[in-house]
Amino acid sequence: MSTLRDKRKEYLTVKDLQKVLDSCKLQLNQIDEVWPNIFIGNVAAAQNKAALLKLGITHVLNAAHSKRGSKGNQSFYGNDIVYFGIPADDSTHFDLDVYFKPAADFIHKALKTPGGKVLVHCIMGMSRSSTLVLAYLMIYHDLSLKKALQKVIQKRAIYPNKNFLALLLDLDLQRTRKKKSYYHVTLTVPEALDQGLLDVLVPWVCALQIVKAEVEHPDMPRGLSWLMSPEGADGTYETPSAAELQRLMWTKKGTSNHLDEVYPRIYIGDMYAAKNKRTLQAHRITHMLNAADGKFNVNTGPSFYRNTKITYHGVEAFDMPSFNLSPFFYPAANFIKNALSLPTGKVFVHCAMGLSRSSTLVLAYLMIHENMTLVNAIKAVSTNRNILPNQGFMEQLRKLDIELHCHGSSGKLAR
Repeated sequence: MSTLRDKRKEYLTVKDLQKVLDSCKLQLNQIDEVWPNIFIGNVAAAQNKAALLKLGITHVLNAAHSKRGSKGNQSFYGNDIVYFGIPADDSTHFDLDVYFKPAADFIHKALKTPGGKVLVHCIMGMSRSSTLVLAYLMIYHDLSLKKALQKVIQKRAIYPNKNFLALLLDLDLQRTRKKKSYYHVTLTVPEALDQGLLDVLVPWVCALQIVKAEVEHPDMPRGLSWLMSPEGADGTYETPSAAELQRLMWTKKGTSNHLDEVYPRIYIGDMYAAKNKRTLQAHRITHMLNAADGKFNVNTGPSFYRNTKITYHGVEAFDMPSFNLSPFFYPAANFIKNALSLPTGKVFVHCAMGLSRSSTLVLAYLMIHENMTLVNAIKAVSTNRNILPNQGFMEQLRKLDIELHCHGSSGKLAR
């Protein structure tokens, strides 16, 4: 099992990525083909229509649309070239990640057309444009960020700014976590429990393996049937172990949309939904609880929603088992309660992925203000959305569950 543990992904930092970029010794050209039929270039190349037509360019993605020095639009290119503009700033605070998917879709569609060739450009052809091409390679070609960087710098000198590298790292982390849901691991349940590897197994596969193992190994830890009614011999509620609670989550068939209603008027989702004001308006969200607030997380803040009627509350939390999220349980729960006390109140709780930090705070709310046990809270939420609080957060929720339900209270499960 040590070999599987050794293969776990070592997370990169912005400095690691900059070292990869620094290894490129190419001269900066006006335009380069960095992937079959995908070109990155500067504004001078983008405005030379004769040269573009000679190269066979059919689509142009301008990552500096309407910015100083950039003149491109559809009328400029006429009927010869399909144009798509993104008004991005090459700054340390611009949220370019909201354009990752639209830009990737545009490139993908361009390459699907007969003879399709796409130029992605900004002003210099180094930061904004390269960031969007890297996102495309990750989304549509399933490349890791490091691999995508290595591919592109073989063809062109690029240098996304630190902010864009951090956003790409976020995308890389999200895709890595989603891939874990599809890993096939030949591992018995007792071994998984011993190795602490349950968090990387496919939920539904693991649930089936656990049921099978419970029949074959009656001496293993308490199983799924016990979780349906976790009461002691005297009828009092007992807080299950973290491993048992994880198994409970895996038996529920939730979804993994950008946002899901997990309890009446309470939504959990990811940063893409949090930054999509149209989506928020369509769902009539009135309150926003960002469980990944701060400069190095999902840095929205109240100013991002100033043109809306959304009330904002931020919790600067990190999705690490060592991070103590419990001091935020009651403030976050009270924020949700106050939101729901309004006749039309709807609250959206998010982090980066909508899996760990956000779900932990919603579970805490259900325990504190809806008088649910942790077991019933997990049942309620995971029925509507796939969630996965990290091991540290799960232990903090267990402590809260013990405080609320296991001291002199019968703690009977609501059915």
